[in-house]
Amino acid sequence: MAELVLSAFLGVLFEKLASAALKNIASYKGVDAEIKKWQRSLKQIQAVLTDASRKEITNESVKQWLNDLQHLAYDIDDVLDDLATEAMHREFTHDSEAITSKAQLRQDVFY
Repeated sequence: MAELVLSAFLGVLFEKLASAALKNIASYKGVDAEIKKWQRSLKQIQAVLTDASRKEITNESVKQWLNDLQHLAYDIDDVLDDLATEAMHREFTHDSEAITSKAQLRQDVFY
């Protein structure tokens, strides 16, 4: 059961890792190599999940590993959300500065 939830959640993480906004902010912050590393790790994790789901029923350590992995996935999601928020903030600030510059230019032209 945990494998199904985790597998679906990893799909969401893959989408976030592939987003253009995240790639831009990751490049800006110099963490794009780390993001690529996360992508590779998540692919490897997905490959192991099917086998782990069968063992989860009888093996307590596998069950704990899946639980820890789920918490790690949530932590990664939080970091990605923070990066996405920062990217939106930077975009908003950039757009706001552009509008302010245009308004200043108009004011200079008309006054």
